[in-house]
Amino acid sequence: MKLVDEKGKLFGLINIVDFLVLLAVLLVLGGAAYKLKGGTGGDTASKTVRVTVLAPGIRPEMLTSIKVGDRMASGSSFTNVVIKDIKIRPAYSITTDSAGRRVEATDPYLKDLIVVVEGKTNISGATINLGDQEIRRSKDYYIKSLDYEFKGMILDVTIE
Repeated sequence: MKLVDEKGKLFGLINIVDFLVLLAVLLVLGGAAYKLKGGTGGDTASKTVRVTVLAPGIRPEMLTSIKVGDRMASGSSFTNVVIKDIKIRPAYSITTDSAGRRVEATDPYLKDLIVVVEGKTNISGATINLGDQEIRRSKDYYIKSLDYEFKGMILDVTIE
């Protein structure tokens, strides 16, 4: 039995052009199914991620609306990220004294906001995305809810 007979049929069953078209369609469908299923090849179990964020030098009257339990927003919708803990302390800064030396100081008016947020996410590849924001230490993070938004920096990331 020939691979392709005199009529151009593969194994005498299907035309070679029809076979190639069918193979292309199957490959496209397989690729689409792989993408929709989320094939990452790694562990994609849902994990709880806790992130500690420092938003420095904020006017105290701006901090009146933030509270534990607030859900974070992304765009025009809420995410599954929730504020778990809030600490407010005098703003820390580096300044110069009368001799021109750099010294540590606290601002008597401005406040540092330290927030712990938590949410569940699937970790895949080399990034952690929580509430539509990429999570890494020292990266900017926006503490954003319905009626406030503070820009902070990630101090710590804990994956449970």
